[in-house]
Amino acid sequence: MFNSILKVIPTTNTLRGISIIKRFAGHSKWQNIRHIKGLKDAQKNQLFTKLGRQIKVAVQEGGSLDVKSNLKLSQVIDQAKRANMPSTTIQSILKSCQNDKSQMKSYLIEIKGPGSCFILCEVFTSNLHMLKQNMASILRRHQSKFSEGGTHLFEEKGVIEAECLTFEKMSEEEVLEQATNHAIESGAEDVKVIEKNIIEFTCGKSNLNKVVQELEKIGYKVTSAMVEYTPLKLQQLQETELDTCASLYDKLENLPDVVKLTDNIA
Repeated sequence: MFNSILKVIPTTNTLRGISIIKRFAGHSKWQNIRHIKGLKDAQKNQLFTKLGRQIKVAVQEGGSLDVKSNLKLSQVIDQAKRANMPSTTIQSILKSCQNDKSQMKSYLIEIKGPGSCFILCEVFTSNLHMLKQNMASILRRHQSKFSEGGTHLFEEKGVIEAECLTFEKMSEEEVLEQATNHAIESGAEDVKVIEKNIIEFTCGKSNLNKVVQELEKIGYKVTSAMVEYTPLKLQQLQETELDTCASLYDKLENLPDVVKLTDNIA
């Protein structure tokens, strides 16, 4: 299942002063691992747990429970709704944030992983020292260590995953061309075909809500829209290193204080 070749079409399309990078995502081994893990997370109900952590981080960082004044909170709640999290659950999490008197804070921990890849680990904890002690033993067993300076390998972008059923009868080239036109219309900067009817759009983080609205007007069903760290350059790993990274992700994501992991693995 991991023998598919990554197909990249380094083509750009410039219109109205916007340069669009258009490409097929293909399926590298790491992409397949992450995709399968995402499905398992949903099956194990871990998705709601992760979203709950993200809501708490958004409240702490934004300093407000008001979605009108806290953009990050608004985006996370929209994402929770797209994942069909019940509104009662969302309200319960928000209420717990209001009543929480603990000294929980968000931190970004940089990790140099197997094969010199970099992983950004977003955490939300009241005891960073204890958390890093727990993480250190996991990292040692997975050819990894804490690092610094890795953030310059990433930039924050709005990342939107959207579905368009009309693409199912088109060829991959036709899908890419049509999605590219839609990216230009909506104000996106980058478009990637994940599967024939699932497209990933990337945009400036301040334009996320606007691009989502424009894509929905065109007819897309947006399934995910968040500001995320995106790698500026991807790091190729050997098969054994990919397996080690998969195990590392499992261990780190099982830590209750870990909110999100981002990497630059090809």
